[in-house]
Amino acid sequence: MALISPISSPNGKTFNQKLFSRIRVVIESDVPHIYKLMQQLFVYHDITHLLKSNESSIASGLFNPKYPHLSPVTTLLIEVSANPFPSCPNDKTSSKEVDLNMPLIDEESEQFRVVKYDHVDDDDVFIAGYVMFYPCFSSFFENPVFHMENFFIRECYRKKGFGKWLFSTMASEAARMGFSSIDWYASDWNESALGFYKHMGATISDDFRVLSLAGKALEAFEDDSN
Repeated sequence: MALISPISSPNGKTFNQKLFSRIRVVIESDVPHIYKLMQQLFVYHDITHLLKSNESSIASGLFNPKYPHLSPVTTLLIEVSANPFPSCPNDKTSSKEVDLNMPLIDEESEQFRVVKYDHVDDDDVFIAGYVMFYPCFSSFFENPVFHMENFFIRECYRKKGFGKWLFSTMASEAARMGFSSIDWYASDWNESALGFYKHMGATISDDFRVLSLAGKALEAFEDDSN
């Protein structure tokens, strides 16, 4: 089968006919991409003033934890390419092929181009989205739960089934491990996201409010001996 390579243009990459994709666990060289995805997530929610993470804190949190007693964070990426991904022994990645009804233009492709690593020789591989989650105890359940910290698909890759695939991969892992639930926050104005989560089987609770103690309010307790 002849593959049609992505077309290079000043506006990024244009993919025609087919898009090959896979889900894999992040490696340390992905940290700049994770930070850029995180920035886009906060821009989407119009809360960039609340983003305090940076590449250093992400690298530390994912690969060199300052607080090793805390639960480890798992981050999964979706990669896309015009070419099939090679299969390797003991490869735990999940891959699929997507038929495109119309050309897909990734205007930010160069910002999300994946650096070559291990057995990947193709440099036309790009990051489409990510999910970040970690296990924790919950008094509401007998077994542990996953807390989903971030979930984001870049705009040009939405409505292609990537969000459902990425979310399902995380949920499958939770079910396989015998966990009781996946919990996360969602903006009440984001009807599209809420509709997606409901479609995936989630229920929405109106019984609780999100509270936080941070900044100077938290620092005030630092020397509290009472």
